[in-house]
Amino acid sequence: MTTRQCYNGATWNGEECACTQGYSGYQCQSPLEYLFIETPEKINATVELSVKVTNRNFTEDLNNVSSPIYLSFVQLFKSQMDKAYRSKDFPEYRGVIIRKLLKGSVVVEHEVVMEADFTSEFQELFANLTKIIKAKVMNETRELSSNSKECKNTSLLCYSEEDTFVNETVKLGFDLQEQCTQKAAKELAQFYYVDVLDGKLACVTKCTPGTKSQMNCHHGRCQLQQSGPHCLCLNSDTHWHWGENCEFSTRKSMVYGIVGAVVVLLVVSVVVLAILLSQSQRRLHRQEHGLFRAWQEEDVLGNFQNTGVWEGQNLQGDTFGLENVYSHFQPSLQSVDPTTELHIQRPTVVTTAQ
Repeated sequence: MTTRQCYNGATWNGEECACTQGYSGYQCQSPLEYLFIETPEKINATVELSVKVTNRNFTEDLNNVSSPIYLSFVQLFKSQMDKAYRSKDFPEYRGVIIRKLLKGSVVVEHEVVMEADFTSEFQELFANLTKIIKAKVMNETRELSSNSKECKNTSLLCYSEEDTFVNETVKLGFDLQEQCTQKAAKELAQFYYVDVLDGKLACVTKCTPGTKSQMNCHHGRCQLQQSGPHCLCLNSDTHWHWGENCEFSTRKSMVYGIVGAVVVLLVVSVVVLAILLSQSQRRLHRQEHGLFRAWQEEDVLGNFQNTGVWEGQNLQGDTFGLENVYSHFQPSLQSVDPTTELHIQRPTVVTTAQ
């Protein structure tokens, strides 16, 4: 079988082009329109929080994660937070992870862990769960504030409502975008992003049909190039399409009509100029021919008569000028036979082509 030309690093295996990662097609010239993401049955996510415990003082023992004081504090904190978060309206709650204890009475930086079944609307789900977390922790720190009656019981941890902070950015247990980067062509990976396609998570581009962010190319088609997504305008039998998104169109018949009118105008102009030039040449030729005929018809002996001497303006009046010289000129005619006739050939007129 004849070897075919393959592109984008693909090789011919004897039957077809074996495309490299991220490409498809007969000769591997087309980037993949989409890549489905492998998702687990359940998705884990965390939300970062920070609360200030006001009825405990920070000691060096709280820096030692194996000390009895640290373990006792952590156990009490988790126990109170479990009571605050665990409820029927928050079944996705899975616990609290302590990240750091800081000075300032005791500032507890921690994360709330969630777990949910995967759905295509998982982002909206976790956004709503973050709001539930914020409402519950604010309610807990308000009920167990330093001035509350409950805080008279020294066995409980009390908080500062004003110093409670919730980072509403959800951290997923796996990186969806990383899967796009790993599966797409290296030089095109930056143009792939995560979106829902046919109810499933997929790595897509702005050229992927069926997505909310698909580029509208109007009268063209979208093509992913190394510089990014671009619209390639398509032409029909009746229209030309153009513009960044192929949003403009021009009728071919209108263009042909305009071009035809311009061509006709140019032809008419050239014909008119040619006619005028021809007529001018004929008039000039007739004038020259008439002058030549007049000279030929005057076949008579001629004589010359001095009608004046021409000289430049700068020599007129000069002592050695032609006028002064000729005024003193006295010819001697003693040896001239006055009966001899003098015949001079009449000059001919020579014209040059204009």
